[in-house]
Amino acid sequence: ALHIMGGKWKGVILYHLFKDGTLRFSELQRFLTSINQRLLTKQLRELEEDGLIIRQVYPVVPPKVEYSLSDEGRE
Repeated sequence: ALHIMGGKWKGVILYHLFKDGTLRFSELQRFLTSINQRLLTKQLRELEEDGLIIRQVYPVVPPKVEYSLSDEGRE
């Protein structure tokens, strides 16, 4: 659990996905005003690898990617 929650922003990201539902990258970035794009990408990737969030990519132009909590992330 320590590895999963490692990283200053992971708890905040999970909180917003729980409270606000499915969000796009830019919406998360708006909520987390002091995080840079690279770090947000890294934290989202780690949460996805840990099975806590789902990354849904839509085959449209411009690219559309949405993040939501997985069943495990809701627990």
